[in-house]
Amino acid sequence: MKRRIPIYIICVLAAAIVSCTGKKHENAASRRTMRPTDTLYTAAQALEVYDYQPVQALQIIDSAVAVGNISPWMADYFKAKIYAWTVMGAQVDSLLPGSATVRFDSARVADERFLAHDSVRANLSRQQDVLEILVYAARHRQDTALFFRRAQELVDVCHKQGNETEALRTEAELGVALYQKGWREQGMARLDSVIAALDTRENRNFNALDAMIIARKRKMFLLSEEGKYIEAIPQARRIIERLDDYALHPDVYHDNSYREPTDSTARADYIGFYRTQAQSAITAAYAFLGEQSSMNDAYGQIEHSVREATAKEHIARYHALEQQLRRAEAEHHSDQMTLIASVAVVGLLLILAFAAYIYSQSRRIKMKNRALVKLIEGTASLGARAALPASITSDDVSSTSAGEAALPAGASPGTTEAEVEAPDAETARAEQELFARIDTAVRSERLYANGSIQRQDICNRFHIRRDVFNQLLSRHTAYHSFPNYINAIRLAEARRLLRNDASKTVNGIADEVGLSSRNFRRLFVEQYGMTPTEYRQGL
Repeated sequence: MKRRIPIYIICVLAAAIVSCTGKKHENAASRRTMRPTDTLYTAAQALEVYDYQPVQALQIIDSAVAVGNISPWMADYFKAKIYAWTVMGAQVDSLLPGSATVRFDSARVADERFLAHDSVRANLSRQQDVLEILVYAARHRQDTALFFRRAQELVDVCHKQGNETEALRTEAELGVALYQKGWREQGMARLDSVIAALDTRENRNFNALDAMIIARKRKMFLLSEEGKYIEAIPQARRIIERLDDYALHPDVYHDNSYREPTDSTARADYIGFYRTQAQSAITAAYAFLGEQSSMNDAYGQIEHSVREATAKEHIARYHALEQQLRRAEAEHHSDQMTLIASVAVVGLLLILAFAAYIYSQSRRIKMKNRALVKLIEGTASLGARAALPASITSDDVSSTSAGEAALPAGASPGTTEAEVEAPDAETARAEQELFARIDTAVRSERLYANGSIQRQDICNRFHIRRDVFNQLLSRHTAYHSFPNYINAIRLAEARRLLRNDASKTVNGIADEVGLSSRNFRRLFVEQYGMTPTEYRQGL
């Protein structure tokens, strides 16, 4: 006779095949789209975060070397850049032994070595990058001679590339350094020449505008430090004029330079930042000059700018939060619908599989139990009733006709106990298997936890008669009665809980194993000679 494969197994196998097929296609798609460069460990990624997360940026550089994205000498260059330009200097100082200026020394030593590297000497853009770091490090180290030498080299490299705006930026810094070192006329003359070259109508691009604003701001501060407030005021006013023009015509100034604000919010922040600095300088100048009315007007403009910027910031933040909320709601709704559909499909499959499993298991158990019962009934002993303990009542024995409970095959009602033959080996194995299944169900499914469970409940479940069940208890346990058998299991479980779970109370354990508190205490004392509480305290 052929054995049929249960339906639930077919369902589970089908689901597994679909899942594996999906994963296979997904993995194949991943293999098609993955490339060796698909990694987060790149120099570009490090430079995205180095300003405020220098430690993470250094870790990314090391990982980029490990995966082969950049060479070791280029890694040293990017580390030097992080050492010199990060605004979180304290974090970098904690990584390098020595004083707070060690990172600038490290950057200088590394970059001077890079200047002699063939790939740098052959590439003006790389030379500019290295020299910018050297200039920045020399300025922070207050090494005047090195600053002037490297700054002039940077100017020459920018001129060679035709990058006049960047050359003028460095020229402005040279003018400021000359002025601060005592060569005021030469420094101011150089600064004025830079401003004149940048502040023209032909230079209406953002990079030139930004360089001009910084140059005028440097000049404004130098004049204010010298007490030349009347000369500082026009510098501040010109900055405000050019910012107003930029605010009105942002498209005209658009040049795709890396310093240009990326959106309207960033542009408003940029304009507000430099406008506030210029207006603050005007206010301070009028205050020192004693012109109260002009100072009040300038202060009013600052206050108005601050309020306007604050209002714009709040509005922009509100819109950003609103858009974020809408996106989150849409994503949540989409995820919710996907989850509901997935749960519905999985739930349906599980229900079908479970129903098929229950049906097949129930049918198999019924057929097996019937076969086992027939074997047991064929060798039932006439003295089974007499062998039962006195604790079993007449109601517990059998509900069959009088004097005919559990007779063996071929035995007559007049057969004596001495004439009952012991079961053969096959019957004994069948009995043992049936009782093992009953005992396993009682323990694993916690049937004992039901305080009202009766012998008949077990008989109904396993499709056996009461006298057959009594015979199993008599032959395969030391208790010979259902109450003693079930209470022994309850007490064993209760003792385990008392020993291993201190969070549960004695009453809670009694309820968990299917006993009332009073009966639990009585049975525990009878079995172990002490109360549950005394047992727990004695552990």
